[in-house]
Amino acid sequence: MPSSHWRNILHHHDEPDEAMQRIDARVAPLEELPDAVRHIRSLISRFDSLTHYRAFDNLDLLVRAIGDGTYPGRPAVDVLARVWEIDDLRRGRAKTYVQTLQAWSAGKSVEEAQQVAGDPKRCAELYGTLGPFAEHKAWLAASLAHTLKAFAYEAQDLLDEAAEADFVRGVYRAALERDPSHDDLQNRLAELAGGKSRDHFIREVFDSAESRQRQQWQVLEKLHAGGE
Repeated sequence: MPSSHWRNILHHHDEPDEAMQRIDARVAPLEELPDAVRHIRSLISRFDSLTHYRAFDNLDLLVRAIGDGTYPGRPAVDVLARVWEIDDLRRGRAKTYVQTLQAWSAGKSVEEAQQVAGDPKRCAELYGTLGPFAEHKAWLAASLAHTLKAFAYEAQDLLDEAAEADFVRGVYRAALERDPSHDDLQNRLAELAGGKSRDHFIREVFDSAESRQRQQWQVLEKLHAGGE
């Protein structure tokens, strides 16, 4: 299957997002990969729900396919009903898959992976299923992790993952539409290192005098726009 026919996460008519493009750059040219590998990748792109009752059966099927390097005899179950509410237990279980697949695709040991995985026992089982490391398998594992992350992770999870300097810049851009100065950045990083929570930091910047004034001007702009 040509790579142009692969669906990309939630919007299958879109070009792959930047993160998936970086993952795809790990193997090239894509068209020269074995048929089974490309077919597994196309199955990964079809995964589109954690709410289906067989969602984790499908995930295990995909992990086995990556480990074995063979296209499964039965494809993943297509999800007909989509309910976009996922309970915390299921979300946590899916995060273990994401954390494990990311660690394995990065060449980390099972012991290293278990330190970050929510379920160390399941992490070890997935490592056993994936088997010996290979570049094309690492590409598939990273692709599956990235796809699954779109369903399993909430905004707070992604913020928690961000590097502290990137996090500070992101908050400033969202609240103030500017980057922090060098001194601001260093002071803010020191505050976070000293124990200030990221949630507290977000609320503090958005509640600052500069942010409130900016919000007031935005309200005025909308007010005048609505009166035209």
